[in-house]
Amino acid sequence: MPRNFARHEQFLRIFTLLEILSTARQPLDDQSLIGSLKERLGLTRLSPRTLRRDCDFLTSCGYAVDHVPLPDGRRFGWMLAKDAVGGRRIPAEPLTLLELTAFAVCRELLRPVEGTILWTGIESLRHKLERDMPALLGERLETVKRVLHVRGFDARYAARPRLISTLSAAITDAREIDVEIDGQPLVRRRLHPHRIVIQPATVSLLAFPADGPADEPHVLIDIARIRGVTLLDSTFTPRDADPEDLLA
Repeated sequence: MPRNFARHEQFLRIFTLLEILSTARQPLDDQSLIGSLKERLGLTRLSPRTLRRDCDFLTSCGYAVDHVPLPDGRRFGWMLAKDAVGGRRIPAEPLTLLELTAFAVCRELLRPVEGTILWTGIESLRHKLERDMPALLGERLETVKRVLHVRGFDARYAARPRLISTLSAAITDAREIDVEIDGQPLVRRRLHPHRIVIQPATVSLLAFPADGPADEPHVLIDIARIRGVTLLDSTFTPRDADPEDLLA
């Protein structure tokens, strides 16, 4: 038997509110919505304040609930925003404030890769999220951004925008690489690339020497130190080595 029936009633109320809004042909004022909810659920009381809170909750869950002026010009009504073809937009899996907040934090944590191919993917995804985001949900996200602050992750790899892509191809195809590493003097190494390790605020190449004995230890190179990479025609058999074990 559930211990907290109030939570169940809240769920039924909000779900019913969404159903009513999805079938309404015009905006509904507070009293109309409250009357419908009372009738559907047998409620004895429901305040306009609770109704507004429920509508705000739906907005934070990604449903495009608008509060628009009614024809009399004196009151406001609630409605689901119309989509491009004139129907009601009820996303099957809407964006939520929690998901968008988590993405915003992760984006800042990956700030070191700004300017690289990974950042292109991040910004493309951000654009898609913002394009489909209801306006009120966007406003709430901006409020959350004023609460959370991620610091200390400046762009480090923009000078080598395609390096991550090149290393990724080498790992996927198990191709040896010739790497030039900044140093005094410049170091040149032939390697078997194993993984690209993202450990904010650095991105590193985890690899094994290609020309050493089988038990020679791995190397971990911050890709900011890599001056250049040449993909070689020779391939190798990838080692069955867990990156976590190696990095430990």
